[in-house]
Order: sequence, then structure tokens, then C-alpha cells
Amino acid sequence: MKKILAIVICLVMLTACAGSPVSSLTLPPCFAANTDVAAGDTVYSMYLSRFADGYWQVELTAPAAVKGLIFTVSGENTDVSFDGLKFTFDTARFPVGSVVSAAIDALDRLYASPLEVVVGEEQNIATGTVGESGYTLTLSKTNLPQKLELPDSGITLTFNTFDVIEVTE
Repeated sequence: MKKILAIVICLVMLTACAGSPVSSLTLPPCFAANTDVAAGDTVYSMYLSRFADGYWQVELTAPAAVKGLIFTVSGENTDVSFDGLKFTFDTARFPVGSVVSAAIDALDRLYASPLEVVVGEEQNIATGTVGESGYTLTLSKTNLPQKLELPDSGITLTFNTFDVIEVTE
């Protein structure tokens, strides 16, 4: 009888330590973030600003070969500017394999989905799928993104800063 009681107590303690899910968490609709994006052997540093669904500005700050490249996504059109040159293309033609398009697409999809978060001691974790791709999102204790892993895309976003932009109408 003592063994059964000990097992029940251990199971209760393990369940309590595992954290509790929070089902209603969503990402802020508008934010700005300094982000490092690892894709294969390359790490891109970028400043991401999300203003609404499908409205972004992304400035690449490293590596040196792409430093200063700015993407401004405005729904159906994307402007690309670099060193005084600028051109516009249909956003639907954004290269699917692009690190920028993969990051934007994943964050737009995550925003549209409620996240089931497991509350941990030092950080919170959300896992699931967006579209057909799996993800793991590590959040601070205040539920601000710290790291987004997209294994199907082969990229990981590390958020060095994450600032919520307040929208006034």
C-alpha cells in the first residue's frame, strides 16, 4: 500500500512540475524585433517590423553581402531597395526558399493561430504546426518570443529584442 501511495504522490508531483497549458495566447499583431535567422551555415541578422497581416518591413543587417537590403511588403506588392536602387514585384512571386519570406510567412501564420503554451520555470514553450510545418516557439515568462524553430524550413529565428508596437486608430 505504501508503494502505491508513493507512486501516486510522484505522479502528482511530476504532473504539477510539467506546467499547465494556456490555450488563449496569441502573438501581438504589431511588433519590431532585432532577429538572428540561422539558415544552414549562414546567420542573417535582420530588423523585422510587422505592421499588420501581410505588411512588413525587413532590413538585413548581416552578413556584409546583404547588409542594407530592405524589403517592404505591402499586401500584394513588395518593394526591395538596396544602395539607392529600388524595384517592386508581386508578393506572390516572393521566392519560397527565401529566409525573409519563410520568416514572414511563419510569423504571419503564428499570429493567426492561438498558441497552446506550456508554462515552465524559466521560460514558456509552444509547439504545433502552422500550415503543414511544425514549430517550437520559446517565450519569456512574460510571453514575448525568444526563439522560433522551424525544422521543416531549416531555419531558426532568435529574437534579440522584441518590442510590441501599439496601434492607435
